[in-house]
Amino acid sequence: MKRLIVKYSIEFFVIVFSISISFFIDNLREDYERDELRKIIKLSLLDELKASNEYLDWRKKAFDSDLNAMKVISSDSSSIDDIFSNISVAGFSNPLLTPRTFNPPSSVYNSLVNDGTINLIKSRKIKLFLESTYVSYTKYMQDWISAESDISASIEKYIMDNYPKYYLKDIYTRTDKNIVKEFKNIMDSDIKLKAYLKSKSDPMRVKTEVFELYLKSRDSLIYYLESSMQN
Repeated sequence: MKRLIVKYSIEFFVIVFSISISFFIDNLREDYERDELRKIIKLSLLDELKASNEYLDWRKKAFDSDLNAMKVISSDSSSIDDIFSNISVAGFSNPLLTPRTFNPPSSVYNSLVNDGTINLIKSRKIKLFLESTYVSYTKYMQDWISAESDISASIEKYIMDNYPKYYLKDIYTRTDKNIVKEFKNIMDSDIKLKAYLKSKSDPMRVKTEVFELYLKSRDSLIYYLESSMQN
């Protein structure tokens, strides 16, 4: 009887031990697979973030150029030469009538959120900067651009209704100083148009400030993603 007890005890132990080892190996394999997937997720995010370098450089130049042009145009102390020498890279009327959009690449991030794999990222700092870069600052930018767009539409309609002959000219010129001079004369005698320009300057300024915060958040996100890959 003792032999049977010992025999079955050993067999039971072997079975339990085998099952435990099997579970342990499975867990190790799952941990390894999660770690590998986590690396792929981080690399994919880094690729997407860095792919936007050229786009963001161009956006910065465009935002700064438009805001500077708007400041000079709407300033009472600006001369025709001041305005002409600070024309936006997209043309004289671009800051007045055409708000710049902001749509950095986000398909990788959106896909990770939709399928839930974004939750594999453990770092609280990475999660924080993912949220601020892809969601918060991007939304703030787009909200201010939307406000700017509404004012641009009002300015365009006002010019069309009140100065149709001027509107039909090459108002997006970068070379015709007479267009600039004519607009300056119109603005100096039209306080409502001047008020429109002031109202458009505010969202343009805030948009540029938020854009700088976006860039800082993005740079921090890239830093923490790269640092986590080295650990």
